[in-house]
Order: sequence, then structure tokens, then C-alpha cells
Amino acid sequence: MIEYLIRRTDGEWFDYPLPLPEFCHPTTVEWKVVEGWGNARFAVAGVEVSVSDEDPGLQVSFEGDIDPNLAGKVVNEMLDNVEQATGQKGRIVQISW
Repeated sequence: MIEYLIRRTDGEWFDYPLPLPEFCHPTTVEWKVVEGWGNARFAVAGVEVSVSDEDPGLQVSFEGDIDPNLAGKVVNEMLDNVEQATGQKGRIVQISW
């Protein structure tokens, strides 16, 4: 399982309402919403991705075999969306691969 943490760099928490709004997904990679645990959940290339609002950021977990480059692209696009939607800066920390 590949996991990332999207952390805010200019404060403690991203300012967005819960549940996570529609911006928590990739933009150029095909995806679809799926049911399951987490604050947001979608599938990319047949792999389910869960997003959980955790301390200290958004934990993004790819629950299956996925090309690491594709996973990196997805999480980078998610960070771009979060920054654009909130006006706050963030960074990506890979926590497992």
C-alpha cells in the first residue's frame, strides 16, 4: 500500500468544511467515486484510494497495486486542488511505499 500525507505548511489545519468537498481528487487522471471508509474515496486505474482527515493532514492511501509514478501524480494533483480551494500552502510526505 502506498500512502501519503498532505500537510499544510503555512498553518496547522487546512480550512475546509467536512465532509471533504469535491476538490479532493485528481484533475487529469480518470477517477470515479466509490463507496467505503474514509472522508473521501475514489478509484484510479482500478485501485481504490481513501482520503482521511487526520492530524496533521490528509492521509491518502492507495489500496492496491498502482504504479508509484501514477500515485505520485494523483497526490500532486490533489495537493494543487487543496491549495487552490483553500488558498493555503501544503506539501506532500510519503509515509509508505
